Amino acid sequence: MEQELKEIFDYYKQQENPIGQANLVEMLREIQEVVGCIPMDIQEKIATEFDVKQAMIGTIIKLYPSLKASNYKHRIIACTGARCGAKDGMKILNAIRKELGIQTEGLSKDGNFYLTTQNCLKSCKTAPNFYIDGTLYSNVEEGDVAKILRSLS
Repeated sequence: MEQELKEIFDYYKQQENPIGQANLVEMLREIQEVVGCIPMDIQEKIATEFDVKQAMIGTIIKLYPSLKASNYKHRIIACTGARCGAKDGMKILNAIRKELGIQTEGLSKDGNFYLTTQNCLKSCKTAPNFYIDGTLYSNVEEGDVAKILRSLS
């Protein structure tokens, strides 16, 4: 794996704009194909090799849903918009965090779930809402969260 990473780094260092977003995204995709994800130690290595901040690499990974910082199985996007908030959206978010033992970086205790939030999921009529792997869960009540999550484990 080290040799493959070195080859990827060498290739992208030779590009016209090696730290341009398009090149970084393509490089991250190639690394993910090799490793399965882009963990923190590799993010730090990229930052050092290309003289960019690790936070920039982390931000790019968060911006592109196809890129993963860990090898989780399920991605959850919870709505934190005003309408979901008015219908107990924060209780739903906290129930998800509690049920999965979410750590600071949004990763569940077992590493199978990755939780992010979004200001609005554009499904306000059915608030509160969240997505799991692209499937919308609407009109969710706090008591429904554990059942939904357990069905995916």
